[in-house]
Order: sequence, then structure tokens, then C-alpha cells
Amino acid sequence: MITRLLTVAALAAACVAVPRGAHAAPAPFHDNFDGAVHTPQTLGLNDNLKHRQGTGAVTYSQVAGGSVHVNDPRRPGALSMRGGTTAVRLDAPSTGSAISAKLTPAADGWSSIVLGRSANSTGHPSNEDVDLGFLLRANGGIEVSQPGRPVVTSSVQPRGSYEVTLKLSGAALDLTVNGEHRNITLGTAVPTGRLWVYLGSGSPATASLVDDLRIEALNSDDLRKRPGSTLRHYGYLGARQSDVRGHSNLNLIDVGDRPEATAGQQFGGVDGFVVRTAAGASLVKKFFPGKKVLLVVAGAAIDDTFQAPPEADWVGFQEPCAGYEQLETRMAKLAERVPDKELFLMPEGSPQAPCADLTDADLAGTQYMYLALVQQYPRYVGFLVTPVPAQFVRTADAQERVAALVLGDARLAG
Repeated sequence: MITRLLTVAALAAACVAVPRGAHAAPAPFHDNFDGAVHTPQTLGLNDNLKHRQGTGAVTYSQVAGGSVHVNDPRRPGALSMRGGTTAVRLDAPSTGSAISAKLTPAADGWSSIVLGRSANSTGHPSNEDVDLGFLLRANGGIEVSQPGRPVVTSSVQPRGSYEVTLKLSGAALDLTVNGEHRNITLGTAVPTGRLWVYLGSGSPATASLVDDLRIEALNSDDLRKRPGSTLRHYGYLGARQSDVRGHSNLNLIDVGDRPEATAGQQFGGVDGFVVRTAAGASLVKKFFPGKKVLLVVAGAAIDDTFQAPPEADWVGFQEPCAGYEQLETRMAKLAERVPDKELFLMPEGSPQAPCADLTDADLAGTQYMYLALVQQYPRYVGFLVTPVPAQFVRTADAQERVAALVLGDARLAG
């Protein structure tokens, strides 16, 4: 699972990294874990990041263990982990010296903050590939560990939850837990220039919680849109808005080949309509002149004679199973034939003919392939996707990650 997650993260980073010389200075990071849409597929981990983080798009990857939830109705407004040893990694490294969080360890387990120069760790405090492990038990017991060094133990007054701050300075750790200070001399200095942050827990049956995560400085360059990018829309076709509100900013109704059905109806809160024909675009625009109209055509229809009707504000195409070169050719042709309109890409979210045998992994990769392509063509301003089958958790996760980039702004204020 770790290899798969890092492969996806590397692919996403390769698609979105900003050009050399355009990097901004690292800046503070905060996640309050509020407002995420908790669904059976993605469990809220990477949902609604812009709201949670203020400015956002810094995603998380589960790297070990059982189940990870954000804003679970049973534990709202928090990151919760349960099921043996479990850990998540932030997909951007810390570049400062201070990290803080509110930790609530399970009564029969522990919570941890782990820092390491490796992005390939499972995030356990005792791993040999980490630079510092901090472990906190529900009874106030503390363990600070480094590879090859004796574990430093301490304790604080037991509480229901603990406000923890770690400040690093070479071989010194300034630790504060619920106002109680500990100055700990480490066996080895911890280089703070670029450290991956892992949040973890250990409990066979009870959830541990993390809230109010703060990092003094975070380098989120690899999760950004390119400067000047026109990419700004991420919408779903055929999904309940309540299920996708945290990773969608476009509410469109697909009227297909029956645009006349919209006549006389009220569509409060709807941004616009999807139509399949020029006549449909004209009719819907007549009924709703203030709404956007997206004309969707088959990829094969985009040839040297293709024209878009003036009533269409946006144009997009669907071409299931198409490879990179085929899609790029089609995108270039559409940009050539429709020079005066904004364009959309529509990556498939479920197996479709003529390749109904596509797997979850195949379709997850498709989301990143489209992301890589869209950034080469500034006329394309967004994605319109479809919900994924219930068992396709990797594809759903990929959609959330792409949406985080499109909707968030990882240029953290600082």
C-alpha cells in the first residue's frame, strides 16, 4: 500500500510542480479538520481542504494501519485513527522547527507525532527511518525516541486530551504538554530543513484523535497550481451535491437531449446546464440566460468541421479509454476549433464501453493523466467528472486530490 500511495503522490507532484524559480517561501500551516464530507469511500481525509486549512490543498496519505476518518459524525471536527498501529503522512514537508496539535490518545493505546527525512516510512515512532518519534499515552506517559538511542521517558498530569508543542533546535527538544515544559537533550540533532510529518496511533479497538494541527513552516510547492493557471472548476455530473460539496464548486444539471424539460422550472443554486446539441444549448440559454451552458460532445465529433454554438459558454468532450497521445490530440483540436470559449475535460470515473474491464487502479491513474494534460493547455479551465463505483476507493481518492489542487490554493499565507 505504501508503494502505491507514494507512486500516486509522486505522479501528482510531477503533474503540478511549479516551474523552477517560481517557488514561494514556506509558510505556516493549520488544519482544524472541520467540515469534511465523511463518506464510506474516502472517509473525509482529503475533503474540503480549503475550508479546513484556510488556504489549502495540502493532502494526506495513509501509510499504515487500520481506518482513518476526518469529521466522522461520531467524532466531528477531528482526525480519528483506530485499528492497531495506524499512521498518515502530510504530503508536504515541514521546513520549520515547531509543530503542535491537540492529541486525544485512546484509553488503551497511544498517539504519536513522528518526523523524518524519508517519505517512505510507515510512521511508527520506533522506526529506524525516522529522525524523531514522540509518543503520548492516555495516562500522560511520554516517550521520545530516535534510532539507535535510548528512549527518553517522562510524564505529565493525565487529562482527557493534550495540547502538545514540539520545538526543535539541533540536539535539543523543547516539549510542552498542557502547559508543562520539558527540555530534552536528544542523542542526535534533528535537521529541520525538510521533514515529513506523520501522525499516528496505536489501539486495537478505540479511536485516537488529532485536532488543531499547526506547523510553523510547510513547503507546499509540489501541491500547487502553476502561477497564472486558469484551472478553477471541479464539478460532478450525476452526484448528490451534499456528497461532493467539499471537493466540488460547480453544480450543473445534465439535461441531455431533452432541454425543453427545463422550461418553467426553478433551479435555485444551480450554476448551469449540460447539453449535448447546439439546439439544446440555444433552448436552455433562452430559458435561463443567466446560467452557464456546457456543451458536451463525443471526442470523435471534434474534427476539422466542428463548431460550437454561440449560446454555449463552455465546451467539453468525453472519450472513455483514450490514451495520453489521443487525448492530447483531441484537446489541441478542440482548442483550435473553439478559439473563443473556455474548455472542460471529463475523465471517466467508472468503467465504460469499450473498456468496461478497467480497474480501480486504472481509473485512479486516469485522473492524474488528465491532470497532467490539462496544465499544458490554458484554455481548459476545469474538470467535470462522474461519481465512482462504491468499491473504487482509489479513484475516489484521486478525484479528491485533483479537486484539492483545483479548488484550494496551497500558497499558504505567511
